[in-house]
Amino acid sequence: MASENLFIQTPVAVSHDSNESFEVIHDLYFNKLFLIARGYISSKQDAEEIVQDVFVKLWKKQEENHSIDNLTGYLFRMTRNACLDFLRSKKNVLAIETNLEQRQNLLNFHALSNESASSIIEDELHKQVDKAIDRLPKKCRQVFVKSRKEGLKHKEIAKDLNISTKTVENHISKAIRLLKTHLRDHFTFE
Repeated sequence: MASENLFIQTPVAVSHDSNESFEVIHDLYFNKLFLIARGYISSKQDAEEIVQDVFVKLWKKQEENHSIDNLTGYLFRMTRNACLDFLRSKKNVLAIETNLEQRQNLLNFHALSNESASSIIEDELHKQVDKAIDRLPKKCRQVFVKSRKEGLKHKEIAKDLNISTKTVENHISKAIRLLKTHLRDHFTFE
């Protein structure tokens, strides 16, 4: 299972009736995206705003019933592009101001512009998430994979595994909690 990337291979239908799915996506990805944004943007507040804007854009796609083929990649690219836009807006100030924070933003802009460096970071993040998923208890992992990889709704998972929808919800909540624990060395969770 470690060789499969559970978040990338399956299209995710982001639909208007999936508020709960959106919340799970938000809970699962917010801190990861914030950590990425924070690595490039020196202001914690600006990084948080950038990630919030990414989720607003995702929500708008949800309202328009768009399908996203690679949710993880899509969110990482949106975050990266939002950081680039932010840094571009600050680029004009860099010519005037020479403080250390502004110089760091310029360096980060160039680092973000490097596709291969961004790809390496994204690949490493995917590997760490896959390892964390492999460490989940068997039933918990099975429910989580059916939800995330196969895109099944809670009722479908419950029927397929002959368990209640409440048990499905509990397994998904447990999976998210355990993933946060397993990934705490790689990501910052608030």
